[in-house]
Amino acid sequence: MKKVALALGEEELIRLRRIITDGDAGEALLFLKEVLEPKVKESELPHCVPFFESSYRPGQAEAYGAKESGGGGK
Repeated sequence: MKKVALALGEEELIRLRRIITDGDAGEALLFLKEVLEPKVKESELPHCVPFFESSYRPGQAEAYGAKESGGGGK
């Protein structure tokens, strides 16, 4: 599994510090589900990869539910 770095906004950081100070297990679980889980899931989505990179796989975005971009504009 790869390492993941997550950025927390000011309000998220305040909420986390409050959870730590209060020792509130229920609020900690909510924080994990509401804040951290979506950020981790987003970090696991494939990123743009040039076709010449060895990790490029045609259709890789579709495997994760992303729509293929049409390419050329009007």
